[in-house]
Amino acid sequence: MKRILALLCAILMLSSSVVACGKSEPAETTAAATTAEAEGGTTAAAETAAPETEAPKAFDTVPAQNLGGEFYILYGQADECFRDFYAETLNGDIKNDLIYERNSMVEEKLGIDIKMEWMWAADVDEVCKTQVQAGAEDYDLFGGHRASLALGYQGFQYNLADVSTLDLTQEWWDQGYLKAVSINDSVYTVIGDAGLSTLLFVSSLAFNKRLMDESNIAYPYDLVREGKWTLDALLTMTTDFGADLNGDGKMVREDDLFALLGWAAESSFSMFYSGGFSFVNRNAEGDFVLEYDTSRLSDLMTKVTDIWLRDNVYIHTGTADGTQHTTTYNVFKNSRALFVDIVLSKIGTFYSEMTDDFGIVPTPKYDEEQKDYYSYLGYTIPVLYLAANTSRAERTGTVMEAFSTASYDHVTPQMY
Repeated sequence: MKRILALLCAILMLSSSVVACGKSEPAETTAAATTAEAEGGTTAAAETAAPETEAPKAFDTVPAQNLGGEFYILYGQADECFRDFYAETLNGDIKNDLIYERNSMVEEKLGIDIKMEWMWAADVDEVCKTQVQAGAEDYDLFGGHRASLALGYQGFQYNLADVSTLDLTQEWWDQGYLKAVSINDSVYTVIGDAGLSTLLFVSSLAFNKRLMDESNIAYPYDLVREGKWTLDALLTMTTDFGADLNGDGKMVREDDLFALLGWAAESSFSMFYSGGFSFVNRNAEGDFVLEYDTSRLSDLMTKVTDIWLRDNVYIHTGTADGTQHTTTYNVFKNSRALFVDIVLSKIGTFYSEMTDDFGIVPTPKYDEEQKDYYSYLGYTIPVLYLAANTSRAERTGTVMEAFSTASYDHVTPQMY
């Protein structure tokens, strides 16, 4: 997860350097090449320079082999997570085409034929239970969600730490997640580059650049870089912003100008967990304990409620249907909100055709003493697991490793 957050922060710094990096060359090299061209020859350096060799790719670590036959995946469908693996054909959509190309790479390298089914994640878990109890092996790989973690201690999931073809120490598997869910050298669920949803469901803040310019508010990029982008900084920036545009004496989502916008199912968690708080920690022996700083909890809750429970802020707390999503997020799209708390995937969904320019920053830290920025992952993120009774663990591990390394090389960078 550190890599995901590093990529999010890197977005802030790339805009000022990408043009220079793309066009600049060392002066001596440029001059030498120009002279050589003018004289109709080549330089000695050009003649003797060793050919450039491409750095090894993560996908190269998976040996080519013929595993043979069909590979069945049963995956959760909420927020169309199944599209982490399902792409029937090339259709011009960036994510779809990247997944299609990645799947083709895996199929060709391992000699398999990927088959997909999807249903609600809770039903995926029930199918896994039924398969184990019946001794059936209709599926090679399952994709559930947060509730799937319970299957491990119920005895329905295979210990992935025992799968020799999986290298869970590598960056294409989320190391923060593995550290959090490993118990007594056992790990039953994983997330990583194989499942693109876990990279795109990261919470963030988008801000309207035009509204900031008109209000003489500095973009928060420097605060982020300097480690000063905190809940207090966000509160200061949004306190005096907002207006009752229709003059009816109240702030109405459909008409007025807001300082901050959010969706309850995500925003109610995002700024709390961006404060680096955890109710459960590990003791010296590595066991989980319910242990936390009550004073910090109280202060964090105060900061978060001060940010959200104000007249110039709107957070949707009603139904979660698609129409309400669109109506709420259109407040920012229509330039009537300074900030919006939103996961990365929904930025593409709602703001790809937005007229005003906007920036993206991480959700704020608790205070400047907090070392890192933390981002909440949406509660529907899919987790990968195997049924406890599988006889094909090594084969499935190879395929999982291929999915993750191919994504690490070819999908994740282009999606960002």
